[in-house]
Amino acid sequence: MTRKILVTSALPYANGSIHLGHMVEHIQTDVWVRFQKLRGHECHYCCADDTHGTPVMLAAQKQGIAPEDMIAKVREEHLADFTGFFIGYDNYYSTHSPENKQFSQDIYRALKANGKIESRVIEQLFDPEKQMFLPDRFVKGECPKCHAQDQYGDNCEVCGTTYSPTELINPYSAVSGAKPELRESEHFFFKLGECADFLKAWTSGNNPHDGKPHLQPEALNKMKEWLGEGEETTLSDWDISRDAPYFGFEIPDAPGKYFYVWLDALTNYITGLGYDVDGNSSERFYRYWPADLHLIGKDIIRFHTLYWPIFLMSLELPLPKQVFGHPWLLTAAGKSEEGVKMSKSRGNVIYADELVQLFGVDAVRFFVIHEMPFENDGVISWELMAERYNGMLANILGNLVKRSIAMSNKYFGGIVRDSGAAEPVDEDLKETVLKNVRAIVAKMDELRIADALDLLFDIFRRSNKYIDETEPWLLAKEEGKSARLETVLYNLTEAIVIGASVLESFMPRTAEEILRQLNTEARPLEQMDRFGLYPSGTRVTGDPKALFERKDLKQLLSEVEKLSKESGAFGGEKGKSSAGEGETPESAAEGESPILAEKKAEIGYEDFEKLQFRVGEILSAEEVRKSKKLLRFEVLVGEEKLQILSGIKSFYRPEELVGKKVMVLCNLKPRMIAGYESQGMILSAEGHGGELALMTPMRDMPSGAGIC
Repeated sequence: MTRKILVTSALPYANGSIHLGHMVEHIQTDVWVRFQKLRGHECHYCCADDTHGTPVMLAAQKQGIAPEDMIAKVREEHLADFTGFFIGYDNYYSTHSPENKQFSQDIYRALKANGKIESRVIEQLFDPEKQMFLPDRFVKGECPKCHAQDQYGDNCEVCGTTYSPTELINPYSAVSGAKPELRESEHFFFKLGECADFLKAWTSGNNPHDGKPHLQPEALNKMKEWLGEGEETTLSDWDISRDAPYFGFEIPDAPGKYFYVWLDALTNYITGLGYDVDGNSSERFYRYWPADLHLIGKDIIRFHTLYWPIFLMSLELPLPKQVFGHPWLLTAAGKSEEGVKMSKSRGNVIYADELVQLFGVDAVRFFVIHEMPFENDGVISWELMAERYNGMLANILGNLVKRSIAMSNKYFGGIVRDSGAAEPVDEDLKETVLKNVRAIVAKMDELRIADALDLLFDIFRRSNKYIDETEPWLLAKEEGKSARLETVLYNLTEAIVIGASVLESFMPRTAEEILRQLNTEARPLEQMDRFGLYPSGTRVTGDPKALFERKDLKQLLSEVEKLSKESGAFGGEKGKSSAGEGETPESAAEGESPILAEKKAEIGYEDFEKLQFRVGEILSAEEVRKSKKLLRFEVLVGEEKLQILSGIKSFYRPEELVGKKVMVLCNLKPRMIAGYESQGMILSAEGHGGELALMTPMRDMPSGAGIC
């Protein structure tokens, strides 16, 4: 059944450029939206710039222009950045709009009429140098709970505690560095505590559409902490006002008082759709509201699950079906699994447009999706990006497409034909492709976008394995095998077409190029329950292009360092590729580039005879916790079982390795790795960029067979 789906991302703030931390969320949202459209749903994606507040005012002052002029300029830049990443908004608006001003004021009046607004004189931190009251985020100090340093005045990013800026230990102004003074000021408070029962019911409830919770478990646990258990509540009232000087919407009948930025930022979700409080809302609003999904960062869950539902309730409007807080993307200096949250205040941001100069748009989309797990923060580093680029994009995907097209041209003049010469090995390929497509749908429904991408690349991995299993180059040399060779290449092409059709949601330009080279169009999801729809007799391109040129890591990092010095942060241009150099005619025909290894010193036969190589059968395989590289194996070698650890986690899923025959170095001295004793070595081949492929016997050999 076709659905009408509304999706939003958090609003980027209008005081600076878009960095990779912003882009993560919007790319993830775009992927999800594209996938819903692939399923045949009508999906509307809207967003806007968040334009109000002290930071915008100060940034405009620094530039010597009016805030209105600055936010207009920034909006153009933001929209250009997002569009450059193929993010397809149906509407990209601004919180600084006449209708949003009217709506914000209407919400305030409705809340006040219902007795939900209270005026109080409070003590607030004041910057004596800048002569201004300091908003929460412009006060920093020591967290009163965990004592982490340099935390903002509203919540601690280390322990998650929320508090008042006056509760900070040793506070200081983030504007001037001065020690703030306590001064009195009249403020307006929303009686949030009176709404605790309603919020408990909604946050713990389920979406009537599909029966799934409004919040994921991590967010719900945080809500229970904020709301309290049972009849008690720890929820405090919310200060919705700020003092002049301030850039924003003035509160009705309160000169010099302005709405706190979060009030009018949230209201933009519906004003951007054309909501009108007087009942004259647009057809678009009635068509799409309520939102199916608010996809936001986990650090702003509080605003979307406490304040936003109350605003909507006060106007008797339906509440959003799901609010999902995604993890953060952390930066790391190297391959470390530890990282620090990316933010402009920390000076550790990677700007998306600059990253593109080194890797390309689709590669960056791939990075930020692949490295963002469902539950945990993702860590990104230059080394990791280079490994992923070379190992997964260039080798697994790029090489697969180029090899397949090249072989069709080499053996059949570019004509891909299904001759019906099937063998049992074909069925496993077909089953894997169709099974994984179904699994991808399930993962996308759960917002496990990174997991869905892994399943998609399993299709490409299985296709590469199919080449190894069927050995087309040998079929081409064998008399009477032409029909079988045609069928093999047809099956391979069909698997790539299905994979590329799904890939369009994740990497739109790469998918478009693959389908162009295969002379076909993207297939709708409803047709991906069948294998064999690629028109037999289609001619593929006679000039297959490399999708991703392999990159030299040392050269890449050298460019990063050089450009960082030039820009003071990060900047860059694409690293040069070593791909295509020194190709032999045979390797070029199948889309591969040779690897030139440094020669080691000669050894005698007596040295070689010390090494014992045997065939082993993998009995079990599992991931090593807290390691991004290691898998732990139990390997049967003859009658002996060996525990072996191997750093191939990035290239294989444990379940696909059970039962496989591998080459094992058996007499290697045991050593401790990650708390386990590794009793040998499983042999792998290393490709361009560090991709690993297990060495396996070409024929089935018994466990324990010697390798000579």
